[in-house]
Formats: sequence, structure tokens, C-alpha cells
Amino acid sequence: MAANYIIEAEGLTKKYDKLVAVDNLNLQIKSGEIYGLLGPNGAGKTTTILMMLGLSEPTAGRVLVDGYNSTTQPIKVKQIT
Repeated sequence: MAANYIIEAEGLTKKYDKLVAVDNLNLQIKSGEIYGLLGPNGAGKTTTILMMLGLSEPTAGRVLVDGYNSTTQPIKVKQIT
């Protein structure tokens, strides 16, 4: 993953028992860009944000926020956000 992205998700997946809330999400956002997450109820929007903030651990994949892993370095991610 390139260092010029402020947020990067690679293969991001979250499962709750048999329910797949987020399935293999890949996302790259450059600094200054604005994005919105759209979808119906239960599409995984909130789950995705929680994983980006380090508040929920992904089942698979990873999220980097300014180069910091949101799962292994959540304090650094929270300092940025």
C-alpha cells in the first residue's frame, strides 16, 4: 500500500457468526478527499467505520490510517482522528 493515502483498507472483512457484515472491502482515500458510504440498513457502513477507527477488530484484512494499523495501533489512529 502506498504511503500517500490517509485511509487504506485492504481485504477488510467482518463476520458475526454466520453473518458477513463487510466482505473483502478495498478502499484508498487520499488526504483532502471526501467520501460518503451509502447503502441500505445492514450493508456494513457503520461496521466499516468502526473498524477504521479501531473500535471493532476485522475478521480479515487491515485498515491503515495515515500509515498506522487501526487494529494494532488504535491509540495512534485515535490521536489522528
